[in-house]
Amino acid sequence: MALLFLAGLTPFGYAFIALIFLSFLIAYFWLKSSKKQNKPGCLSIGLTAFLIWFVLMFPTAFTFTIIESGNTYAQMGAAVFWCIILLFILYFVFVKDTSKGKRFIFSIFKYLLYLIFAGLFLVLFGGLAYYAYMRLFTTEKNDDPIWVAFLCIFFVASLIIAAFGLFIRNKESEKKEKTTFDNLEKAKLQPELVIELNLSNTNLKMLPEEILKFRHLKFLVLSHNEITELPNEINKLQQLIGIDLSNNPISDTERAKIRRLLSKNVEIVF
Repeated sequence: MALLFLAGLTPFGYAFIALIFLSFLIAYFWLKSSKKQNKPGCLSIGLTAFLIWFVLMFPTAFTFTIIESGNTYAQMGAAVFWCIILLFILYFVFVKDTSKGKRFIFSIFKYLLYLIFAGLFLVLFGGLAYYAYMRLFTTEKNDDPIWVAFLCIFFVASLIIAAFGLFIRNKESEKKEKTTFDNLEKAKLQPELVIELNLSNTNLKMLPEEILKFRHLKFLVLSHNEITELPNEINKLQQLIGIDLSNNPISDTERAKIRRLLSKNVEIVF
């Protein structure tokens, strides 16, 4: 009896309610970490679900418009879109390591953002050029105030600066990805590029000798392993400025030895 009010809803109303539950489901599996000790909080799930719901509301409304239009090809396109959404959900539910999927989705949104910025830039730049042409090169002058042109110039300049900032940030992130490794075998193939190496939770019992060949290594993460000591050759890593040895069974005597071996400029985390 308490759900009788649902009987009067339109199909879009049912989709609206279903979309809320779907958004929470996607948010949970999106934030769910492969590590059991890291569980997503209610606040983070709620905020993520709200963003997902906000994004999915547009294709949902557009889908109902397509259904009402009766266009067969458009309906097939809408069906394909929702099948892709379903496949993404199944991917995050059943695949343990979803980092590649997340990077792929972030890449899609990144390039969509670039397209939006480019479209806004072209519209504003075209409008500004047409306005300047009308005011300066034709006799068809109007009474529009000149501050409109300056406002357009401000927005165009803002878009250029924002686009340039995103471009620089993208280049820096790509550079960091090329020098950051979490797999020793891949790092061994490009020893000159290794700046940061993360080998946490890899069941290491001793420091692999190959690490000593990474002459440009600055950050080394060896946490959550079974390492009891480090070799004296660790001081060969002249560029090292940070090493994480937390959650390893290292004795106090060995910790003192490691501090003597490494430079005072190296930050050591036990």
